[in-house]
Amino acid sequence: MAQGSSGGVITAPGVARLHVVEGISLLRPQAAVFEKTLHGFGDHQRARHLSAGTIKDRARVARQVQAFSGGYPWEPAWNMTMFDRWSAMLANQVATSTLRGYQGGLALYLRYLSDPAYEWPQVCMETFGTFAGFALRDLNAVRHAQEYIGRPSGNRPMSRPEVKLFFGQMDPEIKRLRAIGHKGALAAARDLAMFTTMYGWGLRRRETARLETHDWRRQAKLPEFGDYAGLAVRWGKAAGPGQPPKRRTVISVWPWAVQTIQLYMKHVRPLFYAGREDDGVMFPTERDEMISERAVNQRFQHWRELGSLAECLGPHCLRHTYVTRLIEAGYDGQFVTDQVGHSHAATTAIYTALSSDFKNLKVREFLDAAEEAQLATAFALAEAEAEMDDDFSDQSAGEPAGAGRPGRM
Repeated sequence: MAQGSSGGVITAPGVARLHVVEGISLLRPQAAVFEKTLHGFGDHQRARHLSAGTIKDRARVARQVQAFSGGYPWEPAWNMTMFDRWSAMLANQVATSTLRGYQGGLALYLRYLSDPAYEWPQVCMETFGTFAGFALRDLNAVRHAQEYIGRPSGNRPMSRPEVKLFFGQMDPEIKRLRAIGHKGALAAARDLAMFTTMYGWGLRRRETARLETHDWRRQAKLPEFGDYAGLAVRWGKAAGPGQPPKRRTVISVWPWAVQTIQLYMKHVRPLFYAGREDDGVMFPTERDEMISERAVNQRFQHWRELGSLAECLGPHCLRHTYVTRLIEAGYDGQFVTDQVGHSHAATTAIYTALSSDFKNLKVREFLDAAEEAQLATAFALAEAEAEMDDDFSDQSAGEPAGAGRPGRM
């Protein structure tokens, strides 16, 4: 706080006394002050231009911890032991990255609450006579020691036999469903195009689900791909919490993927709009709406189970496979990083798992090249020795060295 020219106290917008006004009694004061701290924390985050979804999620976590502890942040109930029990409970329910996000959001809330500049410690002491001021620290929070902390068995590149089985079963199944007049034939044909897009352009689930037809681009230097030479991705992963989606353009590289999308756009997608206006959604559902990320998961699971593939495989594996196939095809590492929208090449490297066949081929190429170099050296030495023998023979015969051998320089 600062002193004004008249000697009065000037309070900055967003401080506690703007939310808890002196002289006004509160009904259920503890619960009311807690909600007001969350409201002030929301203003604090909005000032940092964080999204409404991020702010809502962090407030939800704080409310869950309050219910779990049976107390409020300014009370001794919010201590390290309670945080450990809360984290241990969630550890068996959510992914490691999710738990780290919960802990990080809660730590930011407690840091805001403990900052004297926002006056919550003073208000809590005046109103309740206590302020514990605990905060999450590294000793009981998930450490972010590496770029990737997901499950080792999941989100891996699919092998070539797995890819062949996953996509190879689709066309026969579509024909079977169509032959018996099953309504699932249309959804199956859409799935073929949708998962081809994920695999052929290395997209995430949200990026795929929210595609629209106008996102496809022509490229002057790729006329053979026509209208599908590039894909404008508008819903890429944000750079950080509360940040807007990152945008990028993915250049088409696989002709077979482009052909699949062309057939889908010409023969399959129009069937979803029989009798209704085209809204531009790339992958609609039978209920006349954009497919959801959850539905993408469910449809992948359907095809995975139909092909008896490994249970650990998910839609994101197609993105990992895309990265690996580009590296195996010889594309530049920076090009691959730009294609998938990574900020760092190290992240792209985590996505890559070169196949044994590719590794064996590279080793074979290296050995063959080394053997060829050794042979070339041996031939050069043999020729040099032969020339020296000829020179000695000529000298012993009384001829000058090099005489009588036209054509040699």
